Amino acid sequence: MRKSFKLIMMVLIFSTVAVTARGQVSSDPLDRLFFDGFNDDSYFVKIPVDVGTGIGAIVGAVPTALVACGFHFANATPSYTREAATVTMGLFTKSIGFLVGLPFKTVKLIFWDSPKYVYGGITGDTDPPSQINPVTKTVVSEY
Repeated sequence: MRKSFKLIMMVLIFSTVAVTARGQVSSDPLDRLFFDGFNDDSYFVKIPVDVGTGIGAIVGAVPTALVACGFHFANATPSYTREAATVTMGLFTKSIGFLVGLPFKTVKLIFWDSPKYVYGGITGDTDPPSQINPVTKTVVSEY
């Protein structure tokens, strides 16, 4: 019983610190639950991040419920209870989403972005650059 009380108190203290020290302010609390660091990447990276976010929501459900119950039993206002639960759930969803998406981001950087950068990108032109007139931007015909 004594260890569980210490654990609950540690979770409450940690969540209180997380609530007061958060960096971003959003009008929609659901915006704070998703990791958005890889939003500019392709679906090869976005989908694993979303799967990791879902796994984080499942894993973080019990700690979030414990934090919300702790705030409720401490007679906190409902807005503080919701805020603490949102931050606690965000800690799980963002961190697990990042950890699941990171290997896919690394593979993309090594096998897609690096060769694209080294070889000058994919231009989509089928004609070699020597056959394009630089002034008019038209293909020079040899016939």
